[in-house]
Amino acid sequence: MIVIIDYNAGNLRSIYKAVELFGKAKISQSVEDILSADKIILPGVGNFGSAVKHLLPLKDAIIESIIKDKVPFLGICLGMQLLFEESEEKPGVKGLSVIKGNVVKFRNVKKLPHMGWNTVKIIKDIELFDGIKDGSYFYFVHSYYVNPKEECIAGETDYYINFPSVIHKENIYATQFHPEKSGKIGLKIIENFVNL
Repeated sequence: MIVIIDYNAGNLRSIYKAVELFGKAKISQSVEDILSADKIILPGVGNFGSAVKHLLPLKDAIIESIIKDKVPFLGICLGMQLLFEESEEKPGVKGLSVIKGNVVKFRNVKKLPHMGWNTVKIIKDIELFDGIKDGSYFYFVHSYYVNPKEECIAGETDYYINFPSVIHKENIYATQFHPEKSGKIGLKIIENFVNL
């Protein structure tokens, strides 16, 4: 069972429908479901501070599952940023802190959010990229990006600067883009995660 965590951050149905093409999914706010999940997806559209607040009742279960039990985990967009220690979007609020580093806002760019199709340069060959060519296009919408303080960058994207758009650390995978909105190539990311 792949549990898609519901913490009032939106965009759940499209992820659910994408996952259901390849496996069994469940949208849940339950600690029990998270602790018994075969895989976990943390999606996200919205504000870092608000998301952390809504995640608080589930935080310990998420950390136990992905750190202690090594359950395969996929963070998407805000769900990627929440893996880090803190964000400039809401200073002083702690994220899940399973990856060292912070989340910073784009500076000196002509337009925010960074929205639309952009390419991903593959930095590290991981299972998530099986069948995906270097330079493939994915759909982005975000004003902040992750700034890891440890080795975990698997893909990069250029928007005035090169920023990490895919990360991988042991059983943890995350994308800044939205695979569920990225057509066939995005569905391939979902399929690869389901098949891990």
